[in-house]
Amino acid sequence: MLRFYFTTLLICLGLTFVDVSGIEKCLGQQEEDAAQTDQTENALVNELLGKDNQDVDKKASDKNDFSKTETPQPDNMKTYSLVSRRTTGTVDKVEVTLEAVGDVTQFLKGKESDSNKMEILAGFRYEERTEKFDEALNSPLQSVRHYNVAKARIQIGNQLNSPVLDTNKKIIICNINGGQSSLFATAGPLKDNQLLLIEDMPANTLLLDRLLPPKKVSVGETWKISDETLGPLLTLDAIDTQNVEASLAEVKNNIALVDVKGDIEGAYLGAASAMDVHIMYQFDMENRRIIWLGLVITESRSLGNIGPAVDLIAKLSLKVQPDIEPEQLMPDNKINVPEEPTKENLQLLYDSPDKGAWRFLHNRNWYIVYDEPGSTKLRLLQNGELLSQCDVAQMGKIDTASPSTLDSFRADLKTGLGNNFGKVISEQEGKTKKDYSELRIVVSNNSESMPLVWIYYLLTKKDGKQAVIAFVVQSDKQETFGDTDREIVDSFEIK
Repeated sequence: MLRFYFTTLLICLGLTFVDVSGIEKCLGQQEEDAAQTDQTENALVNELLGKDNQDVDKKASDKNDFSKTETPQPDNMKTYSLVSRRTTGTVDKVEVTLEAVGDVTQFLKGKESDSNKMEILAGFRYEERTEKFDEALNSPLQSVRHYNVAKARIQIGNQLNSPVLDTNKKIIICNINGGQSSLFATAGPLKDNQLLLIEDMPANTLLLDRLLPPKKVSVGETWKISDETLGPLLTLDAIDTQNVEASLAEVKNNIALVDVKGDIEGAYLGAASAMDVHIMYQFDMENRRIIWLGLVITESRSLGNIGPAVDLIAKLSLKVQPDIEPEQLMPDNKINVPEEPTKENLQLLYDSPDKGAWRFLHNRNWYIVYDEPGSTKLRLLQNGELLSQCDVAQMGKIDTASPSTLDSFRADLKTGLGNNFGKVISEQEGKTKKDYSELRIVVSNNSESMPLVWIYYLLTKKDGKQAVIAFVVQSDKQETFGDTDREIVDSFEIK
């Protein structure tokens, strides 16, 4: 969900949410500030996207201050069919801008920080070709996207970060199945922050048509939005309660305006979330497609295993030019689109040249929670619960004429763990798939209240450079954990 996009992205970058005043201005709720706000936003959007948005149908931008829209009195004399004309093979042009401000109410242990001013602006422009489409709620959906622009500007105090997609990762497959969405590049694994940049955005364009009413409606008529729609639309893992309702606000100049609002209580990655959601969108009665959507989320999220507790307000604006002549996704541009993403498609690449002296692959259940020079920490979640933590540490360089041994490695562990060192469960030495020397020692602790198992690896490159990788797992979770460690260890490379 949006809050995870920001909080986790900021954690990956070593940043945190902070207090920002003037939220009313950001949301366009004060008449006297509206003109200045629009001027500032347009300048930022143009800077981020690289040009004015004149090539998007102007009808998509006529309604840009939806917080002040009033619902007219119901007109029961006429009903309207808002059925999408989207079909497999159609290509749309999409532009998205997002702003957010927030305040951290509780930090992860070890990530405490003083509050600083935070400003975030994210911008996206892409062509999207529909590969699979069905109006049924739980039917699989799929598209191919070519991102011309995908980047964010994140200002925290004096720190500025600007994550972007790599040049060779512009072709992205979007897959939605069983309420879960996955985005992956055709050219190889994405980096962690690149995935967060594009996947954890709300209002996935593949899902917009599921906001449409299931039958003809009159002005003022309402309908419920299902959990099956809201969950993936807001990237929530679970919805406990919600009262989100849509209504047809008006039909004018062949454009239907729909108002969607309500409260949601749910969860994402084990953290409780309470949010107020307000969406408005325009449906072009002639082209039979949604051409504009605005979204405001006000959320309070509890402390989780991978992110801090935050109070957040975010504003998103999305414009769609449907059924265009493609510039990038031409019919003769053959792209290998798998029916379902493979394990390799979904792998992520850790490669932080300014921090970690290594690179490795990992699955998407691992989340980076700490990343500083010489030290990286990840946490593994399963169904929102913490399953394991992985710590990577730089160990310098040894003389290859005197290689490390299991005896010396065990002695170092005993010294480091002290009284926590319990008993050795297993020891072995060998080679990784990258042909690194590998020493592996599995150790239990001495705690009866929380029995743990540590899996330690000492990896040595042929030139003598070393790194230690440590996994900690609760004793009763070892079977569930399985050989999850091998993916990281076997792909690990010391630079």
